[in-house]
Amino acid sequence: MKDIFKVKNKFRLLTAFCLSLLFFCLFALSACGEKTLEDISQNLSTYNLSVTFDESDNTLCGTETVNYKNNYETTLSCVKFHLYPNAFRQGATYSPVSLRNFDKAYENGFSAGEIDISSVSVDGKSIEVEIEGNDENILNVDLFQEIFPGEGVSIQIVFEVLLPNCVHRFGYGDNTYNFGNFYPIACVFENGEFVQDNYGSNGDPFYSETANYNVTISCDDDFTLASSGTQKSKSVENGNIVTTISASAVRDFAFVLSKKFSVISENVDGVTVSYYYYDDENALKSLQTGVKAIKTFSNLFGSYPYETYSVVKTNFIHGGMEYPNLVYISDTVESYDDYLNVIVHETAHQWWYNMVGSNACEYAWLDEGLTEFSTLMFYRYNDGYNVVESDSLNASLSSYILFSEIYESVYGNFDASMSRNVNDFSGEMEYTYISYVKGVLFFDNLEKTAGEKNFLKALKHYFKENKFTNAIPDDLISSFEVTTKRNLEGFFNSWINGKVILQNYH
Repeated sequence: MKDIFKVKNKFRLLTAFCLSLLFFCLFALSACGEKTLEDISQNLSTYNLSVTFDESDNTLCGTETVNYKNNYETTLSCVKFHLYPNAFRQGATYSPVSLRNFDKAYENGFSAGEIDISSVSVDGKSIEVEIEGNDENILNVDLFQEIFPGEGVSIQIVFEVLLPNCVHRFGYGDNTYNFGNFYPIACVFENGEFVQDNYGSNGDPFYSETANYNVTISCDDDFTLASSGTQKSKSVENGNIVTTISASAVRDFAFVLSKKFSVISENVDGVTVSYYYYDDENALKSLQTGVKAIKTFSNLFGSYPYETYSVVKTNFIHGGMEYPNLVYISDTVESYDDYLNVIVHETAHQWWYNMVGSNACEYAWLDEGLTEFSTLMFYRYNDGYNVVESDSLNASLSSYILFSEIYESVYGNFDASMSRNVNDFSGEMEYTYISYVKGVLFFDNLEKTAGEKNFLKALKHYFKENKFTNAIPDDLISSFEVTTKRNLEGFFNSWINGKVILQNYH
């Protein structure tokens, strides 16, 4: 038996090597040309989700079968999954809601949410449910057999989610049920380990790989559903409406349910842009802003390759939140000009988060700063909005300097470095000023250094080279150095490490 095992193992190693070689050859060939949605989706993990929402007790019961593909350069003996809903449970160490926003998020007092894993199986064989992590936030799935690069495994997870009465990414208010980050999602494997950052209140502490999704959602037939992906079919079963959805090569999957939604849509360059709303006297302009943003950013950076894009008004504690093909726009945004600005900002995230991913836990400025500056670029090419780019930048500079001075006077030191884990910031305000405000100032200065023509050329290069992957700051630096034919490492480092003197910026 031992000798037979050796022969089988050698054969398996040889097969795995051939599969790996084929995978990397195909990857190299695809890298030579434009990566299309169809091309990239062929070698991704696929999530098959079937969920049913019960409004009577605010639970979502689901089965998730992940056809997991090992697209890393090492063998894997396990796969770990984030359990983001457990951040909302009673007694969680890391809360997704800060003390400053607690009363705003929990309008009716604290309400717990969580995810319960009923069973797990690997290639049809049941295994013990193993919850770990710093905050019961990780599901560890041990594999019966290592999977080599290019190999796959089928993992089935049966779960139940309790939705909290919380106006957050995951939760519900008076108007909407928000299902963001609601299902087990595979951790990224990086530097020899799975990345397992906690879901805290600073920023968007999520990190995932591009994957395919086939989703079936069942709910009461008086709900209107907004979702990532393309809704392929609808049927009515036992008083429930059952919707099937397909999403190829996306970073994540989210959906929103409401009994109050009105919906209007428009097609732009083959993309159906929809606006789901309630209480909006300017609904057509809100839709048009989403349409213009898709068109503008497609022209500036590279085409939006998906069939749909949904702008969704929701009960939400912050201004907005990005998901693939779908964005939240908070119904608490105070002015309509700000509301439109949030639509533009969240739309830009379809390029700098969904298509070009990055570790927002480690370098949030890489997507938030670039998204903020992309939002300002939108106004260069679109009239009819009350935004003057230079005024906005000067206001950002003044507020950043004032914040840094006040912070230093109170705490004795102000850390201006940008590439920090979101949990290392003292709070939401410091995170915002470093990632958003300093981020937008950085990209403005980068454009002035490179020149507008080279700046746009470099961003197109960055988008093309990193589309459907996870980028790091070095990838951005490389794109600008290739385009400008200059060594910009010192320039980038002075900003990222916090050494640049902003008082002399303008």
